[in-house]
Amino acid sequence: MLFSHKNLKVLRKRVNSDLELLFDWLCANRLSLNVGKTEFVIFRPARSKRLDRVTLKINRCKIFESNKIKYLGMILDSNLNWKHHIFELNKKLFRGVGMIYKMKNLSDASVLKSIYFSLFQSHATYGLVAWGSSRKCLDMVYLSQKRAIRAILGLGFNDSTSASFKSLRILKMFDLYKVQCASLMWDFDHGSLPDAFLGFFTKISDVHSYNTRSSASNKLAKNVSVKTIHGKKLFKITGVDIFNEINNLPFYKSSRTRYNFLKHYKNYLIDQY
Repeated sequence: MLFSHKNLKVLRKRVNSDLELLFDWLCANRLSLNVGKTEFVIFRPARSKRLDRVTLKINRCKIFESNKIKYLGMILDSNLNWKHHIFELNKKLFRGVGMIYKMKNLSDASVLKSIYFSLFQSHATYGLVAWGSSRKCLDMVYLSQKRAIRAILGLGFNDSTSASFKSLRILKMFDLYKVQCASLMWDFDHGSLPDAFLGFFTKISDVHSYNTRSSASNKLAKNVSVKTIHGKKLFKITGVDIFNEINNLPFYKSSRTRYNFLKHYKNYLIDQY
């Protein structure tokens, strides 16, 4: 359940009212809600004043506010800075790096690379489009990624990994974020993006009818009204930049499937290293 309002008292009243309706629906369908496992979080700006903690009720049982919640494997905190999610993610990544170190004397680089993809990159890329807009989060995970690369190649703690990514054909975290965003933008351009993203993007040709090079090139229009730093990190803003970039690539229009496009795009990014 998701609610929004600037006034906290109005928000609490609205949520409690809907919780009463929810309880009636549960009773009518002979279902029960485990209140002990039910929690809620209030998303607010990091610098906003901390008000009294809000308490909600369902069937006269209290539901207490949490600073963070876990939803579909993602840890959402009240300020949406992803600090708690990255902390838990790095613990998984450290275990993956440790496994590579344990296997480095028993296996060759190709086997260690397979371990990397299964125990490291699979976790590192989950939900990357959501939290990857934070440069600080990407930097923290990138440090763990470089440890994994050193483990695969048997490099020293302070050895550079710049050339190693290209030799192993592994994308850096920053480019993995671009690839996932590019995958969504491919879906947008081919009409298969989920309905939740409707209205996020507008093509220049839909803004005006002038026959300019930008409108003829199938590019997207930027939202110039966004001024804040956090606003510029939104997917509806970064997605425009990524789409206008990939739209200029020679293999974008020639690729018949998303898989084929992403394969060429990954190779293109790695060749830039």
